[in-house]
Amino acid sequence: MLFKPETSLLTWGDFIDVYYKIKFKGAQFIFSRLFKFSYQTRVSSKWDAYASVSDFWIIPEIKRSWNMKIAGNPTQIYEDYVFERYLQHKGNLNLLSIGCGEGGHERNFAKHAIFNQIVGIDVSAGSIATAKSLSAEQNLTIAYRCGDFFKIDFANQKFDLILFNASLHHFDHIDALLKNHIIPLLNENGLVVVNEFCGPSRLQWRKSQLKEANKLLGKLPVQYKKLADGKNLKKKVYRPGLIRMLLNDPSEAPDSINLVQALRDNFEIVEETQLGWTILHILLKDIAHNFLSEDALTKNLLHQLIADEDAYVNRSQENDALFGVYRKKSE
Repeated sequence: MLFKPETSLLTWGDFIDVYYKIKFKGAQFIFSRLFKFSYQTRVSSKWDAYASVSDFWIIPEIKRSWNMKIAGNPTQIYEDYVFERYLQHKGNLNLLSIGCGEGGHERNFAKHAIFNQIVGIDVSAGSIATAKSLSAEQNLTIAYRCGDFFKIDFANQKFDLILFNASLHHFDHIDALLKNHIIPLLNENGLVVVNEFCGPSRLQWRKSQLKEANKLLGKLPVQYKKLADGKNLKKKVYRPGLIRMLLNDPSEAPDSINLVQALRDNFEIVEETQLGWTILHILLKDIAHNFLSEDALTKNLLHQLIADEDAYVNRSQENDALFGVYRKKSE
């Protein structure tokens, strides 16, 4: 089934994934995905229906570890860190968030009264509807727009801050995107802020990280391996097959392996922080709900897993996520 050493067309994990999707969501959900043929329809429908019930980024202790790496403070979110370090003495700024999802990051920035305009763009109508509703509840003025970024006319508008939060890796040809579409939108003294997956394209996990993740999975207490049904256990970490990737979301990580180099080639680095993700992303997928408790046992286990991932990243130099701040290169 493998046609390249680190690439799979189809894996046992694909069959297991389909089985549990049918079990939890019904066959109708699977067939509704199969018969959406256009690229944009597949992408938007994936995120219209998406609910993050057991992905590792929902775990409070994991999020605190990222805050610590970025800001040196486990309770400070990166939006507040960016404000304090780069923006607090400025005003009348324009912010553009590309792939904004349900708009949480724009709302976090909007609480700082330094923005003239905040614009959020996403292809998912459902996500944009939620973003508009939540910003209205908080009396925030944010312009949310549903559509394809490449088809939106910005009418020569420039932005002081352009944000990619888990969205840049959904673009193909990232270098060309940055060069031809992002740089022209950025003010001379503007910043690009990214919080991004930068691991293997199409999530074709390396053999080395699969081996490490499965080693740690084998050491987890049984109660932490339970899937959402509370009965079945996660027994192995698999690489997803390319067929499933393209059917589920053709925008998922088509060029992610080149993301960091594309940023460095097109911008001057202001700061970069490695966030890891290399092991915990795949280890905790589908079982993250077991780690939401704030009890001592769970927190101690998470601290050990975070330390294990950090040690692996340092040892292997395989880092799959990045926080970065960039600006235009000097002429």
